[in-house]
Amino acid sequence: MNYYLSINDSINEYLKKCQNGDVLYLSEGIYEEKIKISVEGIKIIGNNTTIQYKDYYNKVGKDNKELLTVRTYTLMVAADNVTLENLTIKNLALDNNKYGQAVALHVIGDNFKANHLKLIGGQDTLLAGPIPYDLTIRYKDLLPQDELTQKKSHQYYKDCYIEGNVDFIFGCGICLFESCTIHSSGKGYICAPSHPQEYKYGFVFINCNLTSSTQNENNVFLARPWRDYGHATFIDCKSDKHIKPDGFNNWNPEREKTCKMEIYKTLDYNSLVKFAKILTEDDLKKYTKENILTC
Repeated sequence: MNYYLSINDSINEYLKKCQNGDVLYLSEGIYEEKIKISVEGIKIIGNNTTIQYKDYYNKVGKDNKELLTVRTYTLMVAADNVTLENLTIKNLALDNNKYGQAVALHVIGDNFKANHLKLIGGQDTLLAGPIPYDLTIRYKDLLPQDELTQKKSHQYYKDCYIEGNVDFIFGCGICLFESCTIHSSGKGYICAPSHPQEYKYGFVFINCNLTSSTQNENNVFLARPWRDYGHATFIDCKSDKHIKPDGFNNWNPEREKTCKMEIYKTLDYNSLVKFAKILTEDDLKKYTKENILTC
């Protein structure tokens, strides 16, 4: 079934009616709601549509507990086979010096597809779940059971715009970012991967455009590992002068031995950190869409 919503409608109320295969068409305008999608197989399509909210790290929730990073999302996708198209998803807590971590989109469902999304935040814009295993132990009394999952989450972002500053793409999801604009609004780190050791792929950026709001040179790292085996790969990306020539940060020296930071073109290799791997053309054969999203 198809549903056509105006800005006077509540997305959350329509989600209660949805079943697998339903499509929600959102009219032009701004929906100010915190949304959790728990229905498998639905699609939400916007038309110059923004979904926004303002939750942040130290904000106290209705349960009188701080939200912490994992509960700050504007929109969460907790179900499998969900597609989002032509939407702007924004967390209004943009000043990370004031608000700290504030997630715009949190995805933990498998086989997630994003087409022409704009994700806007400051610190921690996109939480590509699941969260690391140690956090499921720490937050077992804070989060509902479906948000503590450790199953693989495959996520495909095509022609999207993602904006933030510190670790603004982070988590354990197996993600392919293809032909996306990855925009740094200030100094920091594009991504903070935290993948388990056994994962073959982590965050893969292919033919992306790495841009910046600032005129400063060398103030953004491509990635730093949030956990020991964090995995990030940049292939044929175009980068402005804001990207540091050494490319990657180790977070702590021990992680140089375990993390997987990989690159093909994207940067001049002369100053690249030693723990990063420079991919060969032969290596690229395994970085196909099918391999990444079905591993």
